[in-house]
Amino acid sequence: MNLIDVTADFNTDDKCLDYLEAMRWPNGVCCIDCGSVKVSRITRESSTKNRRKRLYQCLEKECKHQFSPTAGTIFHDSHLPMKKWFAAIALICEAKKGVSACQMQRHLKVNYRTAWHLCHRIREAMKEPAGILGGTVEVDETYIGGRYDKRRKRDPWAKMPVVGLVERKGKVQAYQIPTAIKQILVGVVKDRVSSG
Repeated sequence: MNLIDVTADFNTDDKCLDYLEAMRWPNGVCCIDCGSVKVSRITRESSTKNRRKRLYQCLEKECKHQFSPTAGTIFHDSHLPMKKWFAAIALICEAKKGVSACQMQRHLKVNYRTAWHLCHRIREAMKEPAGILGGTVEVDETYIGGRYDKRRKRDPWAKMPVVGLVERKGKVQAYQIPTAIKQILVGVVKDRVSSG
């Protein structure tokens, strides 16, 4: 979907929430705390623009948990309208070289801190989980850091050790480590590479 489709299909918060509910609960709404399907929808008229119009309550006697469709997602605890969230996601997905917070601020007409927070939440949600590498994995360590500079009095030996793991024709992972000694490197390999 491109930006034009997103603005046409998700031009109201209700349409955005309908889509979010359908993606999150394809078999019907269930409690996010206990998993019960006995859920009641609480409808309320929003007195301010910041309050969500949809709220659900679990009907189990032990639970009685209240939740919204945005609970536990990147939209949770946000006062920004859902249509702006969907437009921001479309902008980030469509951009070939990324979107800066200033550009997001201009497009969505929000302040800079909101745009910055929005970009970071979306990027964090798009991040792939690390997972375990398999097959043939190559491991190497290196030191990353700047050159010695008299003005900054940077120690020429104060470079950060980093270990990289590359799965042949697959995933790449890199981690900062405290020191590049054998015990730490072997521990990283055992934690990140499957035993096969």
